[in-house]
Amino acid sequence: MSKKQQRRKAERRSLEEARRITVGKMVRLLLKSLAFALLLTLVVMVLKAVGLTWVDNFWIQMGLVLGTYLLVYPILMSEFRPARGGRSTGEEA
Repeated sequence: MSKKQQRRKAERRSLEEARRITVGKMVRLLLKSLAFALLLTLVVMVLKAVGLTWVDNFWIQMGLVLGTYLLVYPILMSEFRPARGGRSTGEEA
């Protein structure tokens, strides 16, 4: 088998392993999501305490949640991304 085929096979294996849903990955996703929600709630509460009245608007809060979620999404879903080429998966061929 050529090196190119071996590399493709290893990349395919890495991708399959990253997409596999496990209990550990789901627990980490849950914990990250809860931390995100708590931090965002804290930020909204602090903004309200400072006296910013526009934060009381529901649609402003939804926009803030959506914008922040779009920025944090790669961090939340990092468990389901394959390892980069520089990192070792611990599996030798």
